[in-house]
Amino acid sequence: MRLSDEFSGGLMDATPDCVKVLDLDGRVLHMNIPGLRAMEIDDFRPLCGQEWQGLWPADARGDIERSVARAAGGEGSSFQAYCPTAKGTPKWWEVTVSPVRDAEGGPVVRLLSVSRDVTERKQAADHLRESAERYRAAIAVISDVIWTNSADGLMEGEQCGWSDFTGQSHKEYQGQGWLQAIHPDDVKTTLEAWSHAVQQKSLFIFEHRVRRRDGQWRLCSIRAVPLWGDGAVREWVGVHIDITERKRGEEKLRQFAADLSEADHRKDEFLATLAHELRNPLAPIRNGLQLMKLADGRRAGGARSASAGAQLDRRQWRDRRGQQATIEKARSMMERQLTQMVRLVDDLMDASRINLGKLELRKERLPLASVVNSAVEASRPLMGQMGHKLTVTLPEQPIIVDADMTRLAQVFLNLLNNAAKYSDRGGHIRLNVESQGSEVVVTVKDNGIGIDADKLPQVFEMFTQLGGTFERSQGGLGIGLTLVKRLVDMHGGSVEAKSDGPALGSEFVVRLPVVLEASQPQASRVADGPTATKPSLRILIVDDNRDGADSLSEMLKMMGNDTRTAYDGQQGVDLAGEYRPDVILLDIGLPKLNGYEACRLIREQLNGKRVVLIAMTGWGQDEDRRRSREAGFDHHMVKPLNPQSLVRMLSELVVGRE
Repeated sequence: MRLSDEFSGGLMDATPDCVKVLDLDGRVLHMNIPGLRAMEIDDFRPLCGQEWQGLWPADARGDIERSVARAAGGEGSSFQAYCPTAKGTPKWWEVTVSPVRDAEGGPVVRLLSVSRDVTERKQAADHLRESAERYRAAIAVISDVIWTNSADGLMEGEQCGWSDFTGQSHKEYQGQGWLQAIHPDDVKTTLEAWSHAVQQKSLFIFEHRVRRRDGQWRLCSIRAVPLWGDGAVREWVGVHIDITERKRGEEKLRQFAADLSEADHRKDEFLATLAHELRNPLAPIRNGLQLMKLADGRRAGGARSASAGAQLDRRQWRDRRGQQATIEKARSMMERQLTQMVRLVDDLMDASRINLGKLELRKERLPLASVVNSAVEASRPLMGQMGHKLTVTLPEQPIIVDADMTRLAQVFLNLLNNAAKYSDRGGHIRLNVESQGSEVVVTVKDNGIGIDADKLPQVFEMFTQLGGTFERSQGGLGIGLTLVKRLVDMHGGSVEAKSDGPALGSEFVVRLPVVLEASQPQASRVADGPTATKPSLRILIVDDNRDGADSLSEMLKMMGNDTRTAYDGQQGVDLAGEYRPDVILLDIGLPKLNGYEACRLIREQLNGKRVVLIAMTGWGQDEDRRRSREAGFDHHMVKPLNPQSLVRMLSELVVGRE
């Protein structure tokens, strides 16, 4: 419960919206910190216990009263209203008021109000509406200016429309006098284009600014055609259309589109930054895994040497083998989970692809048991925390599926976690795998709170708000079952939910096609750990993450290399000049000097042209790779570094040197 409260409090303070907890009479009990900032409130204490409707202008209080009454009765509602901040800043708010029931899903015990600042959005909508109204009014009151010219392009006769629009008299616009009403900057181009059309006797289309009789410059679209008679041009008929308001509206629309594009760009930057911050802590974890593997290899070699001098008894050897097997099992499990985390982080980089359901599967033929075991292993912490018993039944014969290991494991993990969260403590959860002809059926069944029959068709919909007992919040974003369905569909399978009703448990049934023809035995996998490079390379590691730099340094030393470490850009530049390394692994986000600046300065040193510079960063988009190339890097590697890729790269450098 404490963790749940902390999680809920963290969510309230993580949202930029103004979130208030109310009692059933609409009195304010709590407000989140971002909400206080949004309302420009310095101290919440005077507000505690006040009626919420009293904080709003009089014309909005009716909406408040109705929303509070509906929420107290168990029904949510929303409205939009104006309310200035405590310091008088004008703001419009989109407000949602929802009921909060007790832990058993019973009576309403609190009300939750979420107010979102929509001032900018409303202002943009108002501006667009006002622009549209002005444009329609202009069309309604301003008629097109119709005029005629002689065959040689001179204005003659009465031109009432032109006179009414420009205010020029008959004498003023005669001949080429009409050019006096054209903007001075447009006169030359207008005359040249008009003279060319008259000479060619062709359609004339042009735009220029015309001074209206009130002195305003109006942008007009001109279209004129020659009228023929007896094989010759008799006169010209033209029309001036005032398009000023239309152009302004188009400009506003273009600006609005640019603003949307900028907002989307900021979203992409946020996702890239998020991925960067998540990748950094993974680097020392991966390096630590490789250290374990290399250390174990050395210890095994030492044990073989010791056996020549002192014979170990069978029990000691058995203990050593058991310890080695345990370490290897732990390492394999950690590396597998790490790989899954890295691939999930990669999905953050393309939010639009996820929203459109365009996830890319990396399918391979693999035993379903390994997928199930991976999901079961990942679910055990939650199972243990809830005190559940988990029973897994697998068939004796292996079942081969064509699937993405990470994504399919995510399906079963979501179902297991869902069963654990919606079962009372000490529940019993069963996962059963059974072959049925050309399909394999995987069922996850629990004895938890169950699902109402009328809610079953909705459980796989995104952000579905299920009533009754399903409102028992257990954390999460409400997309777990939606992802289950999408991923199963992408694997060519199906999933359905079953339940006999509230308090009678739930069952989720996943059906997947099996690979009918067994694949050829795969060749033995080459050891995936890094091996020592030869001969030794001098390698400088520059990273402000000390754990990451030090663990990578130790790993490279175990491979037989000579290494140095620096923890900021300036220190890296100085040490590069003193140490004269063969290879520099250089982070981008560094204090004092960033990686791009440090790279350029290193290239200017005596040894700078020869040294191989590798960008080592959490930034992995195409634009980041382009920038690193322009700064002078030879290679670009994304954190956490893949040890095998790094070893291959260093081995190629060694071969090139030999």
